[in-house]
Amino acid sequence: MSTAKRAKGKAPAAKASNRRRRSPADVRKTAIEAARKLLLKQGPDAITLKAVAAELRMTHTNLIHHFGSAGELQSALMRDMVSKLTATLEGAIARYQAGAGEIREFVDIVFDAFDKGGAGRLAAWLMVSGNAKLLAPVGQAMREYLQHLEAAVHPTPDEAADVHRRVTSATLFVLVAAFGDAIMGDLLRKMVGRERSAVRTVVGELLPSISVLARNRAKPQ
Repeated sequence: MSTAKRAKGKAPAAKASNRRRRSPADVRKTAIEAARKLLLKQGPDAITLKAVAAELRMTHTNLIHHFGSAGELQSALMRDMVSKLTATLEGAIARYQAGAGEIREFVDIVFDAFDKGGAGRLAAWLMVSGNAKLLAPVGQAMREYLQHLEAAVHPTPDEAADVHRRVTSATLFVLVAAFGDAIMGDLLRKMVGRERSAVRTVVGELLPSISVLARNRAKPQ
């Protein structure tokens, strides 16, 4: 056999050795990003292990190893969305307490996450498909965020119960409104003849009455 033929026969092995093996964390991260793109482009029912595996050019079996089921992947995506949402809100809280920004910024952040970000459609899909239990990790992330928010207000022991009630009331108010607006907002707005931003405006006007964010806020420059 000639030297050229031997070199040619070894080429595929050399090429394979140059492939970078993905870490489990890298696979999960890229899979969640692929799932997010499918959600925004085609809707929550498009998030299947087969579809995401095709996007990542890996086998369906490989993705099952990392997530177990399409529902678990959807749950991981929802958890990632909430994690990013709470991080963005914490940044907005810091700006607000420093005297910059307005309450309306919080409303827009949450509404955008549920509407443009697809969190509303995904949450609705998980509930309608009988997988509401997969939202449990999201609840844990939300509770941790609320604890952080309450601590940022610096309540005294006597104020703690009232601060907890007001923080959770304000959060529930915004979340329910954002979820409803993402799912049925367009239809309901057309029924009553209001503009697209109507629900956000109403929530922004009412939120200060139950919010505690103004406590310890620096005077706006």
